[in-house]
Amino acid sequence: MEMMTRTAVLFGCLLMAAIGFGQKMDPFDAHVADYRLLISKQVQAEVGITSGQRAGLNSAADHERAVAAPYLQQLQKQGKTENDLATDTKYQGFLLELHDKALGLLSPGQLKRLRELTLQRLDVSGLCDVMVAKRLNMSVPQLTKVRSIFSDAVKRSSTIVNAVERQVLLPYKDMRVKTKAEATALNDRVLKERNEALKKKKPELDQIEKQTKRQLEAVLSTKQLAAYKSLQGKTFNPK
Repeated sequence: MEMMTRTAVLFGCLLMAAIGFGQKMDPFDAHVADYRLLISKQVQAEVGITSGQRAGLNSAADHERAVAAPYLQQLQKQGKTENDLATDTKYQGFLLELHDKALGLLSPGQLKRLRELTLQRLDVSGLCDVMVAKRLNMSVPQLTKVRSIFSDAVKRSSTIVNAVERQVLLPYKDMRVKTKAEATALNDRVLKERNEALKKKKPELDQIEKQTKRQLEAVLSTKQLAAYKSLQGKTFNPK
């Protein structure tokens, strides 16, 4: 797993805003469920996605890809980076539309299971979402403490990752490529070296993860922890 994804999954808060759905949709499930997990065929099988639903998901993704691609090219010409996408309202609109269409294809039971799998994937990081906190009857001080713990964890893990990336990229800072093939080969080489270097830092990152989980569990009561476990549902063990 890419470290950026790892950090987002393990330490990031749920930022997706709740979207209005039909009456059949549970607002909590719709808010928490991450439609991107449906990319996995194992998740599709666990949720019970039918061939018709799969076709609908593919169609929705193809549509959003088609309308978003020209806009992304436009942003690239303007010198915008991937970080800029997080605050670009038009691009976020594309994602929200896909979120709406994808979850709208699911039955209430399927949506609930996807929500459970999402919280399992997030582990204790899901506790920093305000709707999850409300469902667990967490107090404002508890939620504030949870978010503070995550913020600290993100800073510490990011410091490690950024240091590794600077070290890996340093020998290539003045390198120039002439062809697309050379650029691809260089990118592949840098990514390989980055991933190998990050593997050496895995013990440190794992320690941050374990420490963060212990700190978060200490913030919640036994009853709240049990309630969160219940929200995660039956453990999913993909083969």
